[in-house]
Amino acid sequence: MPRSFLRSSLAATAACLLAVPAAAQVPDGWIAWGSFMSTNLTLGQCGIYFSHPRDGLQPVIQVQGLPPALAYDPLGRRGSACIVYRSSDGMLIAGERSPAGTSVDLHVMRLQGNVVVFDQLFSCGTSVNVGEIPQCALLPDGRIVVAATDLQPGGPLAQFQTLQYNWEGVGIVDTNSGSVLPIPISNLSSFPGVINGLTVSKDGQTVYVGNWISASSGDLWSVPITGGTATMVAALPFGASNVALDHDGTVLVTTLNGPDNLYRYDPTSGLTTAIPTNTGAMNALIVEPTTGYYLFATATAGTPSRSLLWMSPVGMPVVLSSPNQQTISGITVNPNPESFGASTPGSVDYRWALSPNAGGLPLVGNSSFSLTVESTAPMVALSLLSVSLGRTAPTSQFGLVTHLDFATAAPVFASFVDTATLPLPLPNETAFVGMRLYAQAFFAESSTNQLAASPGVELTIL
Repeated sequence: MPRSFLRSSLAATAACLLAVPAAAQVPDGWIAWGSFMSTNLTLGQCGIYFSHPRDGLQPVIQVQGLPPALAYDPLGRRGSACIVYRSSDGMLIAGERSPAGTSVDLHVMRLQGNVVVFDQLFSCGTSVNVGEIPQCALLPDGRIVVAATDLQPGGPLAQFQTLQYNWEGVGIVDTNSGSVLPIPISNLSSFPGVINGLTVSKDGQTVYVGNWISASSGDLWSVPITGGTATMVAALPFGASNVALDHDGTVLVTTLNGPDNLYRYDPTSGLTTAIPTNTGAMNALIVEPTTGYYLFATATAGTPSRSLLWMSPVGMPVVLSSPNQQTISGITVNPNPESFGASTPGSVDYRWALSPNAGGLPLVGNSSFSLTVESTAPMVALSLLSVSLGRTAPTSQFGLVTHLDFATAAPVFASFVDTATLPLPLPNETAFVGMRLYAQAFFAESSTNQLAASPGVELTIL
């Protein structure tokens, strides 16, 4: 696509687009993070916040209208212990850290800009001292796997009584049916210490659970999503604090003591290796969908403390910001770019390769930014890659479902051999920040003469 078209088209619409109100969700590409309070009330506020993924000079945006259980409380021991963004419906999901005698709830919230306008609660039990949902993760169908700890007996996730942390358990929250059901683990009593993190495999069939045993001991377990026998897959030299899934299917575990403070478990080889970070204690981690980079937070004992950082899988951490809030305990992100709408398959189907995206994030000044489309099976075709300033409702044209406003679109023809790339170099001009672009790819298959189309893809310039 000619650079001149992109520059002139963006400039022509920048002023009006920048005046559009914020979207009803986490801003595209931004980090959402949550914090909870300790007994040290001098450490600042707690709550849920938005941060730019790379520009630490951008102001942190505080989410307003939070339910009291997730917001600051002068008595302490409140706040968000985990957080996840559900792209399918734009819901922001947060698990509580709850004072004694209160319900330990999972919150499913809808936002308008940075204001909570809807909050649905799912109780996982009642707190004994400091009950919490230390981490949650999404299944492919949108249900939520949760762990809950320090519970009173009798609640839905009070499955096993530990020596130090009362009752705990692992279960699934279905936000459609309203059910909170335990995953029946036959040997849950074998879990030492306390469950302190979890994630789910890409296929949704395995839950990985991290335990904090002590400052000098931790472990990682695999659990079938349908229940049964859990298997300890990795012993750790320090207590686990957070668990995440990397793009390659390996499992990442952070620890509160060390060094080292970040470990990778490979389910294929069974090996566990340390990843150098030089940050000290880590308390939250997510793999950025678009780049595959790591976004994480240090704990109070980290360097710098209670801070947000990012790093490539082979690089050293870069400090994003030190917001001087309470303990950061969860990070999530709204993916940018993101696919939308239906494809029109030919003899094979087509999709955008976005996780990761070879062109990186749509950052102002990213002259290498691009989008890549791929086929689900080997295919040679002539492709038309089109980028537009607008999208439309799904429209049937020439037997294809289209999603673009073709009045503001520019086409690029390219040879397609399993993949094709649409270059979109982004000018280094801050006036373009917040602008949205849309793209779709169309194909004429060489071997079958069938026509096909990809889904749409949308992005917001950061």
